[in-house]
Amino acid sequence: MIIEYTLDILKPHHPSNDLLARTLKEISGVKSVIVRVDEIDQKTTSIFVNLKGTDEMSLDIITQTLEELNCSLHSVDEVKVEDKDWNPI
Repeated sequence: MIIEYTLDILKPHHPSNDLLARTLKEISGVKSVIVRVDEIDQKTTSIFVNLKGTDEMSLDIITQTLEELNCSLHSVDEVKVEDKDWNPI
């Protein structure tokens, strides 16, 4: 099974988006991480994070990792679940 999450996250300027993406990529089952900046203010950055992976990927572990990096999950904006062998025409 392939799972994809789009998350709306508020984070401080540190850690960097690069470090955040690399840290999330190390979570079991995560195969791809895309970070897109939505808005930057003096102390925080609002970002959208797209994570794609296998059913080993746990939203609870993702949330825990974000909290360890002083990030706040605002919302899960999209969830996509597909069979691995599914091939749309």
